[in-house]
Amino acid sequence: MELIVLNLVNHEMKKLIYLSLMGLMIASSTGYSQVKNNPDISPASGNSKPGLINITELSAGIGLYSEDREYAKRDAGLTSVLGIGLIKNLTGGIGVGVSFYDGGKFKLFPLFADFRYFFKIGKAGFFASGDGGILLNSAKTEAGTLYFVSPGLGWALPVSKNLSVNLGTALFTQFGNEDYGHDSFVNIKLGMTYYFKKN
Repeated sequence: MELIVLNLVNHEMKKLIYLSLMGLMIASSTGYSQVKNNPDISPASGNSKPGLINITELSAGIGLYSEDREYAKRDAGLTSVLGIGLIKNLTGGIGVGVSFYDGGKFKLFPLFADFRYFFKIGKAGFFASGDGGILLNSAKTEAGTLYFVSPGLGWALPVSKNLSVNLGTALFTQFGNEDYGHDSFVNIKLGMTYYFKKN
């Protein structure tokens, strides 16, 4: 029974990935023409030092687990980061959120630092990200207090002067106590970045 459920979840995640890629292709074909033809739209990943920003993202992922244990099979979450431009094209911020595990059976609250470097390849805007922090209410889990790191890559599509839509992927790894070890997830992220002020 568990194998059937796992196969169903894997099938649903594949559909989500395919739909996300199709949406990305459609958005890119329409979004670039809007940016090109509208002088009021400035790319969020341009060569500038951003001011205050907010990054809000939804994520979903499948666990790369080797053991059948809790907090290791699937995850989904919502995070919000308040950040600021540190140097040209580099932002740093503090984020909070909520993470659901194994179909909503478990819930943890991440507190983390977020760093992003924005760059361009041709006309397309991309970013490399790195998150690291603690899952606040994890002390009572079998793993003890959980810490995590999450490097990732993404694509930023500007939709207005101060707003971009983000689509990315990340490897999310959480670490427990010495006996527990770690669990990893491959996550797909969809969100938006709002620039309060562009310098």
